Amino acid sequence: MAKRKKIERQERAKVIIDMNDFLIKYAESILGPKPDLAQQLYQAGKDEISGIDQLLQDDGFGRKDKYEDIATGFVYNFYQVDSATNKQVAKELVQEAIRDMGKNAKKIQSLGRRVNNPSGCFFTKQRS
Repeated sequence: MAKRKKIERQERAKVIIDMNDFLIKYAESILGPKPDLAQQLYQAGKDEISGIDQLLQDDGFGRKDKYEDIATGFVYNFYQVDSATNKQVAKELVQEAIRDMGKNAKKIQSLGRRVNNPSGCFFTKQRS
């Protein structure tokens, strides 16, 4: 059981990095590169995740496609739970990811460059 929890923590950390990386990359395509973009995204979404929609002015595309859908896909694949549970766990993962962005905004911005992995997904270098 402890091994499963460790694997779960590791996989959640990876997907959170992935979610934040994709959202920042998407936001850069709209707002341009900014040294405090991660902090701006965090501030916009910390109380209500839909606040990101107003910052990006994209009718929710970035939040849904670059954040919530990644969380939903991960939860579906990792936990293999029913639809209602999937939605709740994905919502919790989104909140966890936005908190991580706020907590690590400076590190996220400074790493900034993506490393292509064999699966074709992009991950930021692991934060220490």
